[in-house]
Amino acid sequence: MNAVRSKRGVTLKDIARMVGTTASTVSRALNGKPGVSPALRARILEVARKLGYTPHAPARSLALNKTENIGLLIHKRQSLSPTSFYGEIMAGAETAATEAGYHLIFSTGDASSFPKILNTRKIDGLILAGCEFGARFIRKLQCQGIPLVLVDNHLDALEVDCVVIDNFGGAFAAAQHLIKLGHKRIAFIAETLDNRSFSERFQGFRAALEAQGIPLRKEWIATGEAEGEEGVDSTYYGWKAMRRVLAARPLPTAVVAANDAAAVGAMRAIREAGLRIPDDIAIVGFDDAPWAAHLEPPLTTVHVDRLEMGRIAVKRLLELLQGQRRYPMEVKLAAPLVVRRSCGGKKKGGERGRSVPAVHQKTSK
Repeated sequence: MNAVRSKRGVTLKDIARMVGTTASTVSRALNGKPGVSPALRARILEVARKLGYTPHAPARSLALNKTENIGLLIHKRQSLSPTSFYGEIMAGAETAATEAGYHLIFSTGDASSFPKILNTRKIDGLILAGCEFGARFIRKLQCQGIPLVLVDNHLDALEVDCVVIDNFGGAFAAAQHLIKLGHKRIAFIAETLDNRSFSERFQGFRAALEAQGIPLRKEWIATGEAEGEEGVDSTYYGWKAMRRVLAARPLPTAVVAANDAAAVGAMRAIREAGLRIPDDIAIVGFDDAPWAAHLEPPLTTVHVDRLEMGRIAVKRLLELLQGQRRYPMEVKLAAPLVVRRSCGGKKKGGERGRSVPAVHQKTSK
């Protein structure tokens, strides 16, 4: 067989010569394949370590028929800053990939064209993050035969593996908490309700009100997105939506925001109207962004474990690559409420609500 030479000049034949075996046996040992005794495998690994052997990546890819690269595609309108929603998902995915010996290659794009990350065929599988990618685009990717896991998105029929948040339950808990504090005039704001996650959160909010016989008033449901305004600061949409709510009479005494960015914009609008938080209007967000606890007042919000979403997505994708599962699976993470002072339910600081100890899993058969 051809020798696979590392950057330092050490080949499989060099290792085989020192161990007293064949290059093919060394290759099986280094790649974790069967047919090598534990003692011999340990000896080969020790010699390879001492010689400073590093496999040549292209040659290794050809030998294993895989690249050991995982792709992560995020919609181009989303931020990838370290503390952003998808930035933290990417961080969790990168940690899990590295631990498994894989490299994470990330890219941004939209559904208007085939992802460049797939054109080169330099990835073994793909994580598709975000609700902006619709069913038609997802099924188009499926037709390419590449292993695929969705994050923060799912299809109505469980056709593709996905990692999601309990958006409905989290928003239900947020509204329920405000109701327990005595609020009956409760508003809901979002950037848009065309986003699947925001829509599910609205549904949870509405269900909580209906469960207590509290009417849902249309003038207290507002979005901030308008045609031609994409790309502005994400807090702007919350500010704009809250201004629409504040134009209604009577005013609500509390508001649930579809995410923390919208909550920040709403807080600005409330203050500009000469009102106090939470004395005049209480507010609850969703996502528990790293800065939420540092607002004034600290923001009550629903916690989303974004790092864990990224880690689970990689774990699931690796299971698909290894052929461990036959049917698509939905992994749904709990979304506990974090009570702080913005809702008026806590005097100082804040603490995380009780969390369900395990994720919920649903399998399609």
